[in-house]
Amino acid sequence: MPVRVLHLIGGGEIGGAEHHVLNLLQYAAQEEVIPVLGCLVKNSPFAALTHSLGIQTTVFPMRFALDILPVAQIASYCRKNQIQLIHCHGSRANLVGRLTSKIASLPCISTLHSLPEWDYPSVWKGNAARYINNFTLSWSSGFIAISANFRDYLSLRLRQRGLNLPINIIPNGLVPYDFSQSEQMRFNFRKRWNIPLSCKLVGTIGRLHPVKGHLCLTESMKILMKDHPNLHVVIIGEGPSRQELEDLLRSAKIPHTLTGYLPDAWKTLPSMDLFVLPSLSEGMGLVLMEAAQAEVPIVASCVGGVPELFQDNSEALLACPGDPIDLARCCDRLLSDPDLVNRLTAKARERARGFTVEKMAKDTAAFYYSILNQ
Repeated sequence: MPVRVLHLIGGGEIGGAEHHVLNLLQYAAQEEVIPVLGCLVKNSPFAALTHSLGIQTTVFPMRFALDILPVAQIASYCRKNQIQLIHCHGSRANLVGRLTSKIASLPCISTLHSLPEWDYPSVWKGNAARYINNFTLSWSSGFIAISANFRDYLSLRLRQRGLNLPINIIPNGLVPYDFSQSEQMRFNFRKRWNIPLSCKLVGTIGRLHPVKGHLCLTESMKILMKDHPNLHVVIIGEGPSRQELEDLLRSAKIPHTLTGYLPDAWKTLPSMDLFVLPSLSEGMGLVLMEAAQAEVPIVASCVGGVPELFQDNSEALLACPGDPIDLARCCDRLLSDPDLVNRLTAKARERARGFTVEKMAKDTAAFYYSILNQ
C-alpha cells in the first residue's frame, strides 16, 4: 500500500526548498507515495502555485515564527487524511511538525535544505531558530541532508544532544529543461528587459537575502568593470535585501537589472555569459545544476555542498565566500578565456546529468519505508 505523507513548509516564498518539495510532490506517485502539502504562511505563494497544479494543499497559518497554535489543526488533518508520516522542510515546519508528531504519534523526518542560523537577516533570530531546531531534534525519527557537508552538521548537533538517529544524504534532483532554442531565449530575455545584446551579462538567481551574498557580488562587479566596461548584472529573485541591493548598484553606477521573482527563471539562463552564486552558505545549489544544463559557465562560493557538486577548475571556478576580490578574479578568468569556458561547461553539464528527480524521489521513498519499518 502507498504511504501517505504530509509535507510541511513555510511557503512564504518560492525558492530552492520549495522547488525541491514540488519535485517530490510531482514524482512521488511513481514511488508508491501519496503526498499532500501543508504551508504555514498566510497567503502563501507556494500554496497558490501547488493548488493551481492540482496538488492537495492546505494552509495552516502561523501568526509568527514560534506560533504553535496550528499544531492541533495539523494533528486533526493527519487523522482525517490517514497521514502516516510527516516530512518537514525548514525551521517553522520543524517546530510544528515535530510537535504534531508527538501529539499524533506519527514518525516525523526533516530535510535540511539550509542552516537555520543563516535563514534570518538578524543574528539573534538565526541563533533562536538554531536553538529551537536543536531542542526538538529528539522528536524526529530521522533526517535527510542534501549534501555530506550538511550530514556532518546534523551529526554534530545530534551527538551534542546524545542522539543517534538515521541521516540519509539525498541530493537535489534536476528537472531536464529544454534549452534547444537557447539563442532565441537569449534574444527574448534581453529584449524584454532592454539589456544590450553586445554586453557581457553576469547573472544570478536566488532570493534576495544576506546569505546569498549579493552584496559581495556588487563589490566584485565594481572591480570587474575596470577591465570589462561593457558589463551588465542581472539579479533574479525577491526578498528583504532588494532595496539595499538596488541602492548599492545605483551608487556604484553598475548597469543592472533586478527582475524580481520570475516563475520560470531557468529560461533566463541562456541570456547570461556568466552565472555567479556568491552565497555565504549553501546546501547544494540546485540552480547551479540548471546553469550547467544550459551550458553557462559558473563561478560559485566554495561553501556547504557546492564543492561536492562541482570541483574547482574542473566543472566551475570556486571562490572564497565573502571575498569580492577572489570572486572578481574568478569571473575575470571566465570572461577572458573561451577555451576554459568550453572545458568547464562541458564537464559541468555531464556532471549535472547524474542528479535526477527520479533518483531523488526513489531514494526519499525508500527512506520513508525504512523509517516506517523501524
